[in-house]
Amino acid sequence: GRAHQTDGVVTVARLVGDRLREAGVRYVFGHPGGEVVDLIEGFRDAGLEFVLTRHETPAAFMAEAIASATGVPGVCVATLGPGATNLVTGVAHAWLDRGPLLAFTGQLPADRFAITTHQKLDTSALYAPITKWRASLTPANASAVTERALRVALAHRRGPVLIEAPSDVPKQEAVDVALPRFVTQPTLAIDGDAVRDAAARLRESKRPLLMVGMDANEDAVCEPLRRFAEAWCVPVMVSPKAKGIFREDHPLFLGTIEGLGTAYLYDYVDTCDLVIMVGLDPVELDRDWTAKALVIHIGPLPNDDRYYGSDVEVVGRVDDALDRLFLAAAPEPKLPLADLRAFRDAFTARVRPERDGLTAQQVLAELRAILPEDALVTTDVGYNKAVSTQCWPAYRPRTFFLSNGLSSMGYGLPAAIGLKLALRARAVACVIGDGGLGMVMAELETAARLELGIVIVVLADDALSQIRAGQERRGYPVIGTTFGSIDHIALAGSFGIDGHEVTTLDALRGALRDAASVRRPRLVAAHIDPTAYRV
Repeated sequence: GRAHQTDGVVTVARLVGDRLREAGVRYVFGHPGGEVVDLIEGFRDAGLEFVLTRHETPAAFMAEAIASATGVPGVCVATLGPGATNLVTGVAHAWLDRGPLLAFTGQLPADRFAITTHQKLDTSALYAPITKWRASLTPANASAVTERALRVALAHRRGPVLIEAPSDVPKQEAVDVALPRFVTQPTLAIDGDAVRDAAARLRESKRPLLMVGMDANEDAVCEPLRRFAEAWCVPVMVSPKAKGIFREDHPLFLGTIEGLGTAYLYDYVDTCDLVIMVGLDPVELDRDWTAKALVIHIGPLPNDDRYYGSDVEVVGRVDDALDRLFLAAAPEPKLPLADLRAFRDAFTARVRPERDGLTAQQVLAELRAILPEDALVTTDVGYNKAVSTQCWPAYRPRTFFLSNGLSSMGYGLPAAIGLKLALRARAVACVIGDGGLGMVMAELETAARLELGIVIVVLADDALSQIRAGQERRGYPVIGTTFGSIDHIALAGSFGIDGHEVTTLDALRGALRDAASVRRPRLVAAHIDPTAYRV
């Protein structure tokens, strides 16, 4: 029944749930404890679907992936004590990967907190370094807290908010204070002088480069970016979380920084005299910025990080800024396409070496060939991330997902589950190493239970290959970086899903033959030669 709204009485949990649903939320991910069952019931009563995960960290990964794909804040729930501590890594991911997330945790009732010791943690203090804002629900503040949480999570830089729910509060009657709903986020007006200064730097440059980042990864930026790059004949590099904003089969596309072979891309950057940073968040950069080029910073926020110096800052909506810069000067093609093609061809050959055995690069090529352009692909962390970031061609914005700011292993599979749940009409695949799979393999049951047609491709080499390679480079013995092998067919079968082990291209093609239209999860373990990672 609708126990949370009877005789005109609306509980705190129902009020919060109603507001979340108004904001576009449809799924709440988590692992319940007794202290949050009233909260979950209120959410159900409001029409939200609670998705049970096997661990709290994947719940946050799922919620954040949906948020990054759709722009609607993600929601996850954990109980107090160990539930809240298990959720931390997922919330830290949302913090450093800029995902709008509302994380609800249980807590002791306020009148018991001072004298109780069992499962007592100062959750607000625990989450302080990894959240934009923290609050504790009461019957009087529930409406205001929820409204503010949504606004804070969605404001640049987007990120997570913690909402503590003392266990006695969700079922209490809410004191609904009517608040106007926020509709739009205020944006800074673009400074015309900054646009003119940027245009002057562009005209004076001989070898400019567009470096495009995650704050530009929006549909509205695609056309202004393409038009600008083509008119000036300026090559494009992207950060990992901006893959797809510029078609990777375009002759002006050079590659993805921080992926496989990134040192060669930075060597190219060193030849440039101007770098136009378009929506780049330095959280994605894994090395110091040492290029001598002048920098034009374009983004929704000023360049306050100072990770790189900037000679001009154009602050505002990225699409508007590109349009204004496009109109500010007559385009002059800057670089010969033949030179760019030569660099691109040499770089592509370098990061796709041939081996006698199956390579991760070949696995990605086969998967790419069978999936539609708008397929959603997630990757995990390790060499699988490096090779996917560089060797997965993305063609549309927000089609490639990874943990990059935090770079947390175990992200890829939960993210794919969340994406498929929210966007069922799209093909979804996950590329993961056997290390990452080992951390979250219980979520295969979640995918099976929800009957989600996702393809999980395991790049299997029975090792933490990226760390092992680091040991070998230093001349250390290989310690703590190799696993025993897993029978992936038996593993998949234990969850009632299809499993495949492949070592050849023909077997791989057979396992992937209908990957775009699977109706249940499919696990494909590709045993690859890890030496092809070392380029």
